[in-house]
Amino acid sequence: MELLDAYQNKTKAQMEAQHEREMQKLEQKASLRRAHLEQKIEEELASLHKERTEKIKHLFERQERELDMFDMESARLGFGSLASFDFPKDEDR
Repeated sequence: MELLDAYQNKTKAQMEAQHEREMQKLEQKASLRRAHLEQKIEEELASLHKERTEKIKHLFERQERELDMFDMESARLGFGSLASFDFPKDEDR
């Protein structure tokens, strides 16, 4: 009976040690995977930020071109700058 108890205790200790090693390997694997995913997220965020900045830049450039075209067309049609006219203010009406 003592031999059986000793064998069971030895086997239990070995299984617990094996379990502990496997848990450490899994934790290490999960940690590496998490670090990899976090790096990938950072890269994707940087890419999205760059894309957003470029889109905003292009929109501002487009707005500037359209305003220039509007000003040129207005001038061609004989409209001057509206800022040069002396319009009565709302309180004067």
